[in-house]
Amino acid sequence: MAALGFFFALLIKVKGNLSYVYNFFVETRGALKTAYIESAAEGADAAKPYATGQTDPGKWLLGTTISVNGSEVTEYSRDREIVFTEEYLDHFPSHEGIITYRGSYRRDVTSYGSPVLTESRFGVTWRFKTGRFLKCDGVNYWSGNGWTGQPLAVRWDEATKQHMNLYPEAKEKAGLTEIIYPGMDGKIHFLDMETGEETRPAINVGMCFKGTCSLHPEYPLLICGSGDSAPGLFGEQVSARIFIYNLIDGTKLYEFAADDPFAPRLWHGFDSSPIYSVATDTVICAGENGVLYTVHLNSSYDAESGSLTIDPDEIVRYKYNSKSAEERFESSELSNGSGSESSAVVWEQYLFFGDNGGIFQCLDLNTMQPVWVQDLREDINSSPVLEVTERGEVFIYVATTLKYYYDKHHTGTAVLYKLNAKTGEIVWQKAYEVHTVLGLAGGFLSSGASGEGKVSDYIYYAVSKVPKVDSSYLVAISKQSGEEIWRKELSFDAWSSPALIYAADGSVKLCQCCGNGDILLMDAETGEVLDKVNFGSNIESTPVIFENHLAVGLRSEYIAGVELR
Repeated sequence: MAALGFFFALLIKVKGNLSYVYNFFVETRGALKTAYIESAAEGADAAKPYATGQTDPGKWLLGTTISVNGSEVTEYSRDREIVFTEEYLDHFPSHEGIITYRGSYRRDVTSYGSPVLTESRFGVTWRFKTGRFLKCDGVNYWSGNGWTGQPLAVRWDEATKQHMNLYPEAKEKAGLTEIIYPGMDGKIHFLDMETGEETRPAINVGMCFKGTCSLHPEYPLLICGSGDSAPGLFGEQVSARIFIYNLIDGTKLYEFAADDPFAPRLWHGFDSSPIYSVATDTVICAGENGVLYTVHLNSSYDAESGSLTIDPDEIVRYKYNSKSAEERFESSELSNGSGSESSAVVWEQYLFFGDNGGIFQCLDLNTMQPVWVQDLREDINSSPVLEVTERGEVFIYVATTLKYYYDKHHTGTAVLYKLNAKTGEIVWQKAYEVHTVLGLAGGFLSSGASGEGKVSDYIYYAVSKVPKVDSSYLVAISKQSGEEIWRKELSFDAWSSPALIYAADGSVKLCQCCGNGDILLMDAETGEVLDKVNFGSNIESTPVIFENHLAVGLRSEYIAGVELR
């Protein structure tokens, strides 16, 4: 009877699909040999990006289309040229804190401050109750906070704080660090990072948020994209879209991208964390509908009065048709794979981003034309990380999940790549054999944490569904060679992205949130676990760390906080 009960429990776990049973009894090979191509690094210090024979856009794209304010154009030249200089990116932002996914537009800042950690362990914890929201099917629910779902944390200057609709206690608190957290309950929550208490009323948007929002680097202006459509009162679909909010009073200033007829894909979702070009007053947003948007905001903020306005006057859309969409997807708009869930990176006037079909490209933002294109063959959920070396070379680390090329047992390889950012050539690739089951792809859902100082050659990732269906790896990879420096096998899955803490004593700690509710505190050099705290629920989202405090969302409808000692 016990064996029969186990069999039926397994059938429920695999939702009646017997082809997945094999995966629950067999381990994959795990880490595979690194392939290194030394010559591919040539030109990484070039003045600007260029295509090679391997990365010529014509090799991978069937065509591109540009629209300006709703009208298609044959060519485009931006009046206000966008340039993201190293000086701008190095001194970003003017606010204190983490104001976009992974802290910068290179996606390489995973914590703020240099905390004093005398004990190297966790201290006081708190929880804040959130909720759930109906999925677009009108039956199932999104709950709590999910992937990538990193909260923002900002310490407002006193003048700005006094203009805001904060509760009196929050407004009076010296050094208040505020969490800003759109969630899968359809609301944007605002909390005191130290206590978990509400700092102001939540904004009830009425749309689910799975990804990570972005705060304007200078103004109290928030932009966030909903990750799923909502069911309407009469059974209709209310399309996902992108929202811009005034954080002085919580009012909605603008929304766009809903039911976009320009989109090559019917599915609309906006998990990617937007990018602001402050000098040109332009916001850049990639959509899972297959459209890249740039919007000139005409924003104005009077710091003395607290008046904040926008008046968008130029919306530019870019889309492309890739060969991978034909080769890897069914021939329907719903299955077109050109959309982006991961968050892009920038360098100078160039945007680097990947899509659900495995295409990764370098786009000139001032002409909206691709410079180079690389085919990574699998779904790109992991956000890229851009690195500028001391020699002026520019590289990108980007990884894939297993969605298309799995075998009859639903196993295959997910790959971490180091790309030459100037040419798109693959410098090295590190593959992992993983499982993919029940519509949940294994591999790299997490984004990399790029080390500095004594761990400057390390980049850290969580690898999902390896070697078992319900286990994962946490790995430190050498940026130079692509080989593992250390690996820790976790007996549970992990989608959350690792975060590095640079302590005041010079040590480097690593935080990893896990599918069993654990938050691990580790020695980043060795992988030794120093402490852990368990919140009893799957943690898919990525934590925000501000000095001695960490906050992260749980799928169990809570936001949790923990002190670092």
